[in-house]
Amino acid sequence: MQSRKRFTMSLKWFKTWTRFFPVAILALYGVELLDEFVYGLGGAVIPKIRNDLALTYTQIGLLTTIPGLVGIVADPLIGLLADTRYRRVIALGGISATALGLWLTGIAPTFAILLIAFSILFIASTAYVNLAEATLVDRDPNRAEQTMARWTVLGYIGAIVAPLSVTALFAFDQDWRGVYIAAGFVAMLYAILLARQRFDLHAGAEHAIAPRKILRDLLAALRTPELVRWIVLTECADLLLDKLFEVTALYFHDVAGVELAMASGAVAVMTIAGLIGTLALVPALEKINSVRVLRVTAIIALIVFVAFLLIPNVWIKFALIAMLSFCTSSWFPILRGKTFAILPGQSGLVIAITSVGNVSSIFVPFILGSIADALGLQSAMWLLALGPIALLIGLPRKRATEIEHRKS
Repeated sequence: MQSRKRFTMSLKWFKTWTRFFPVAILALYGVELLDEFVYGLGGAVIPKIRNDLALTYTQIGLLTTIPGLVGIVADPLIGLLADTRYRRVIALGGISATALGLWLTGIAPTFAILLIAFSILFIASTAYVNLAEATLVDRDPNRAEQTMARWTVLGYIGAIVAPLSVTALFAFDQDWRGVYIAAGFVAMLYAILLARQRFDLHAGAEHAIAPRKILRDLLAALRTPELVRWIVLTECADLLLDKLFEVTALYFHDVAGVELAMASGAVAVMTIAGLIGTLALVPALEKINSVRVLRVTAIIALIVFVAFLLIPNVWIKFALIAMLSFCTSSWFPILRGKTFAILPGQSGLVIAITSVGNVSSIFVPFILGSIADALGLQSAMWLLALGPIALLIGLPRKRATEIEHRKS
């Protein structure tokens, strides 16, 4: 009797909770948590993978460059098909492929197998992560920036759990492969959860594939200057976001000279600071002009990044990487929100154009790795300073920003 009473109370609590936070919405937001956990694993364990498989900096760069080249064809196609009734099928296929990629990473004996696994994970991420993101934006296109801020908060939580887990593993001298195997099973469980999710909030949810219309919309979008501006700025900003994240553990291990556990800890510090910054951003977007936030943080980030590279003290570097991550945490949600806002109801098309714009940044890891092999990682890191410089040059000027703010 007592057990039945507790069960009834729990059921009532669950129904009340889901009235304010629908399970369907939470499931979509949770996609970013899973994806960033997977991505965070790569950033945290790459020094150990490099040692175990005897990889060069150039090969490490190819682990993201080659998948990006494969995605040049696959990603735009996925985005275009996402504005039809096939969005749900593509999303479920993507999460299932993610499980396969994680298992393959966990057993990879050579660089070639690891490269195949990373390629699968890259394409699968577009298929289910970007479509979940787009579906959330489609719920309320006028609040795309706020939606992306909440989305980024969940992503930071996943990105924090990953390096902390790896730090604990390395501290106890455990292998990294088991984490990928376990993550694959988590991805399959999540595929079951998403199987009941609807992906029909976009404008073309009832439409079959119409190649002529898709091509016409694509060409029209490519001729939209504001859309191109925000996509280019997002790619430039990524130099101090994902591209920096991917080499942070390597930098602390190879340049700063810390142990593997502390190198993974640097990634954790970076992600925790980013989470704090994003949490502060969510309420701030209701009161502060978002373009002004980008401009101010770009100035601060450039100064902090230069100091990070020049100051040799390890503990100061830890503090500076945290400050840098706090400053740049606003960049992706604001820039991505601005991009989606240009074409409301056509989120799949935005994803397709964004994938085309991603071509330039695909080569950054390879270029970074090549420079690091030739001149050292410390010298190669200066390339990433182009990110905040591009923002300062490319952001809309003050008068245009004020006009946009008054309209909103």
